[in-house]
Amino acid sequence: MADYRFNISLHTFDASLLPSGSPAKGSKDYATAVHNFLQEQFAGFKGNARIVVSEDSILVEWTPPSSEQDPIVAAVMKLENGETIPAIVMLELLRQKHPSDVRLLYNLGLAYSNLGRLEEAKPILSESVRLNPGHVNSRVALGVVYGKEGRNQEAVDILEEVVSADPNNPWALRNLGACLLALKQVDRAISCLLRATQLNPQDQQAFFGLAEAYRAADNLKDADAAYRQVIVIDEFSSLAQQAKQQLSSLAHVGYLMRGGATGRPDAVMYCLSALKHFADLPEEEVQKIVFEIGMLGVKGFEINNTTQQYQLQSMPGKFSGLEMVCIMYVGFKQVAPEHAAFFDLSNEYAEAREMFEKQRGK
Repeated sequence: MADYRFNISLHTFDASLLPSGSPAKGSKDYATAVHNFLQEQFAGFKGNARIVVSEDSILVEWTPPSSEQDPIVAAVMKLENGETIPAIVMLELLRQKHPSDVRLLYNLGLAYSNLGRLEEAKPILSESVRLNPGHVNSRVALGVVYGKEGRNQEAVDILEEVVSADPNNPWALRNLGACLLALKQVDRAISCLLRATQLNPQDQQAFFGLAEAYRAADNLKDADAAYRQVIVIDEFSSLAQQAKQQLSSLAHVGYLMRGGATGRPDAVMYCLSALKHFADLPEEEVQKIVFEIGMLGVKGFEINNTTQQYQLQSMPGKFSGLEMVCIMYVGFKQVAPEHAAFFDLSNEYAEAREMFEKQRGK
């Protein structure tokens, strides 16, 4: 069974890896904090670990659970599972022994990039590219770092070389598209992002970027479809939440383009109908309807599609997307007016309210 032994200076240990509130470097409790931290990280790698921290050095001896286990593979698995800090700890220790291992450098640089520590990621990835210019992932990761820094043209230069050599690399295409979009080269961005989604139909980020690019091109129909695909892939991700917000915004843009800014007669009538329906209902019944529409609209309503395609258990009939939004707006105005601004129907609601009161003889 292979044993791995690492010995590094305590003074060069990256203290920023320690939990918030840990003793400062040079304090009397710093060595103990480092020891406890490393002990906790290596517990996640299983096997047996012996850690000794003295006044000026750190000794780590690790025996993996099986003789076949590659410690770099173990670290990469941590990285893929979102356990970035343990992965960095292991990779930094291994780097002391293997400073020219491209696989190690790539994954370490990627880990720092994922944490937003770009000044640490960049030299590591640059060294990986220098050692092996043909290592595509290192080149893409370096391009991503430049993009995160806002140095989009430099990122494009790197990523275009990658795509030229590897035209079916979805990661490179997605990031190239994002950088081109930042440079307002919208048509080229759409081309790259569309290809990325075709190569990897489960890439939420590529679909979100494609939606943003379509929106920049004023292609609201295709932007809508791309945002919806983000939600289909994983409805509960943070990116899906952003897509839902963008769908609402997109629907409102389309609504305004069709005359909503000055009041749409159809929306006025939908609001009036809702006012009449809610007039004699108890508040809990109105809340029930509003809640059901809210749940149904999680993925967004097709505001500009007049088809009556939606049904409710709490209210009879079939409704279009705009009808759903109008009913929910009126309902919120009655039971929770502070939440009624998710979609601005104030003009239509005011007109419908005036009509309703006149009809009721008020």
